[in-house]
Amino acid sequence: MKELILFIICLATCMSCKKQNETAPDQQAITLEISVQNNSENISEVRVFLFDDATDLTPARALAEDRTDENGRVVFHSASDFPNSSTGESLTIVAYEESKPLEFNSLGEEQVTLVDEELITADLQIKTPTQYGYFPTSITNDLAMSEYERWKSSEVVTCNDGLRVIADPASETKVEAIGFGMLLSAYAQDKSTFDGLFSFYKSKRTAVANQMMAWSVTCDGIDDPGSATDGDLDVAFGLIVASQYWGDAYLEEARTILGIISSDLIAECTVDGQPIHVLYPGFSTIAWGGCQMTDLMYHTPAFFRIFADVTSNDIWNVLAEDTYKLLENSAHPETGLVPDWQTAAGTPGPEGRNGHFGYDACRVPWRLALDYLWNGDPRAKAWCGKVTDWLQSIGPENLVDGYELDGTPIGQYGINSAFMGGFTVAAMTHSQSRVNNFGTELAELNDTYWFNLNTRVVYLFCTTGNFYKPEL
Repeated sequence: MKELILFIICLATCMSCKKQNETAPDQQAITLEISVQNNSENISEVRVFLFDDATDLTPARALAEDRTDENGRVVFHSASDFPNSSTGESLTIVAYEESKPLEFNSLGEEQVTLVDEELITADLQIKTPTQYGYFPTSITNDLAMSEYERWKSSEVVTCNDGLRVIADPASETKVEAIGFGMLLSAYAQDKSTFDGLFSFYKSKRTAVANQMMAWSVTCDGIDDPGSATDGDLDVAFGLIVASQYWGDAYLEEARTILGIISSDLIAECTVDGQPIHVLYPGFSTIAWGGCQMTDLMYHTPAFFRIFADVTSNDIWNVLAEDTYKLLENSAHPETGLVPDWQTAAGTPGPEGRNGHFGYDACRVPWRLALDYLWNGDPRAKAWCGKVTDWLQSIGPENLVDGYELDGTPIGQYGINSAFMGGFTVAAMTHSQSRVNNFGTELAELNDTYWFNLNTRVVYLFCTTGNFYKPEL
């Protein structure tokens, strides 16, 4: 991971000189000087484009384009590059990389207002997850961070000496919400929020859950003392991200959780005579589910590869690889859609669980897309291409919150960020045009339900480069 920090320093210099016996100034000459940095290092050979229409940032529509020099700078002049722009007008500056011929990936953008005789500085902080994929130009970093603040103000509440993320009803908290919150606050480098959430997590550990958090709790009580593995895995990954900023104590906490899961919550199954490893969905005195009931959404190969690195336990790499066997066993051959719950062999809906594409499965596109965006895994790209092909065929604006695996709609509440956001992250693996299209739909949503808002902010962080592969 690299943090790409695009510092845009716009120097507006008005040079006025008087002709003899004249009082009117000459026409202004304005210079825009852009400096591009990555982790405080000046970056050369970055393509920078200048636009006067913020609604169309297609490179072919740019007023001017240049590459940063050896000092990471590029300069545009009003006389040659934006002669028709005047004081008070705004220009948009975009840094693009050309991932393949005539296909551009936006690295960041900033608007600059032209003013008289003032030095203007603006910082744009962009964190890019990888060299793979495309960022939507239809979703801005400002939107992601403002939605993070909205999430904090509406979903995060105090509880004794900690913080918790509310569910429905608001008196309840689920471990998956603590996982979402710790991922978000770690990536936002919001230490007080992160520490408050982790304090709450630790306060709700139970013996029934094998010393992990009880999956459903209130501030002062416990509704269900068993664990839910997806939340614990997200908490562990959030701790790893946090360790980059706040020290190895967080990494040790992650290793403790991962040690419990690797010892007690990974099942070895046999399908068609071949071994396959899957996660037990939870622990309630004993691990439950496994070969005959698991959830693909609990499996995030990109996380597992990091877990292998920080624990030196290769079972996590095995689990990452076997996730694609689990995917192959369950994905619909035409739509690519997967069920909320399945057996290791791929049979949907075991033991009365949901066998359709619902509120668990809607997170699978995000979780699998990360393995391409961070690691370039072609299997993740292929599946994300298939499911986003399906959504493109029906139109993202027509998405609802639930489908049979053949694409028959069964959702009752229409489009929301939990579904649209997962597909938007998946579209990052496909093309600039597709992720822009999907991103437009996601940007316009205004979720208030706890689950939809939590996932919305996670997806917005992904689509703006704020959810990136840790460097350990």
